[in-house]
Amino acid sequence: MLRKSVAVAIALVCAVSARSAGVIARAQPATLTPADLAGRWVLDAGAGGEPGKPGEGEQARGGPPGGLSGGLPGGGSLNFGGAGKPPDSTTIERMRRIIAAETTAAKKFAIVVDLKQMTVTADDGRAETLVLDGRRHLRLTGDGEIYTTTRWAAPRLVSERRYDEGIKATRTFVVEASEGGGRRLVVTLKLEGGGLGSKLPELRRVYTAAPP
Repeated sequence: MLRKSVAVAIALVCAVSARSAGVIARAQPATLTPADLAGRWVLDAGAGGEPGKPGEGEQARGGPPGGLSGGLPGGGSLNFGGAGKPPDSTTIERMRRIIAAETTAAKKFAIVVDLKQMTVTADDGRAETLVLDGRRHLRLTGDGEIYTTTRWAAPRLVSERRYDEGIKATRTFVVEASEGGGRRLVVTLKLEGGGLGSKLPELRRVYTAAPP
């Protein structure tokens, strides 16, 4: 039942990604330094973003923020092929919560950047600080250890989360010029490992700069 539950989540991720890819036209990147990511950003649902629905994020509380937090309805099924003992039900449920926390977009968040780190504060007040040195940093959560590695690869910032369960979540932040001459922040997410398989699509979320 739990495995069937995580397959529903993965199917929803695939459907959202496919719809988003056909709607969003890529613009020329305008970001030159991490400082360009700073500001308050609001999800543009019309450009492919899917805001979390009220009441669906409760199971994922305690998960990471950063514009990709919340909960997915259902849960999901993982593909544990090959040799070895499959994980127990507790581990599968924890993996389901990780997938939910990573794949549901926050409606808005704020980014503060200095020379050494970037802090992302989601609309529910939870914050995550990413150290921009390309090294592994340990973070303890209710679902175990998370190792984050964040680096600036102009014109984008790339941050990886690695969970105890073998799941790797790679987020990419880049600012693009919008048609009206403003800015938009595109956050992409790729999930790998932990029995997720290799065919999961990349999720793409678009945020517009909030008024001062």
